[in-house]
Amino acid sequence: MVYVITGGPGFGKTTVLNYLEEKGFPVCAESAREILASMSRDNKIAGKMEFFGDFEKIIALKRINFLHSTGANSIAFSDRGLPDQVAYSWYKNKIPSGFIEEKVVAERYAKYVFVAPPWKEIYVQDEIRKESFEEASLIHSYIIKSYHEYGYETVELPLTTPEMRVRFILNFLGM
Repeated sequence: MVYVITGGPGFGKTTVLNYLEEKGFPVCAESAREILASMSRDNKIAGKMEFFGDFEKIIALKRINFLHSTGANSIAFSDRGLPDQVAYSWYKNKIPSGFIEEKVVAERYAKYVFVAPPWKEIYVQDEIRKESFEEASLIHSYIIKSYHEYGYETVELPLTTPEMRVRFILNFLGM
């Protein structure tokens, strides 16, 4: 079973996932950030979205492959999920592709999705995360809407240390 940890950019998801990985849980890294970072290092078309359709499929297939690689009886975590891709389309005033809409319905995560809420005190922009805190918060609202539209229940993480957030998640899961 794969549990998603999501929320707007820069709200502490990746740090929590790193702690979960240290505890031995399988973790799917945030694919979009990985790809954009490698493009930036390679001086390719970083920041340009002419390749949006291919980029979208690459991200989706990485997420789907992780879903399929985990056993039904194991616990794994994903930094974002397919509904995030719908949310980002909405944020960019685009209609989600038929491909993404089909995959979001067909490929299911655990019912409960953990959400890192907006947290201005930890928010930092960088070479990949260029959004202002206000833009990140708007993306966050689209993400919540997307998960609810696809039938997931969101569980907000407390604004506390990464270790306490991990403890919160594991307690919620009865672990």
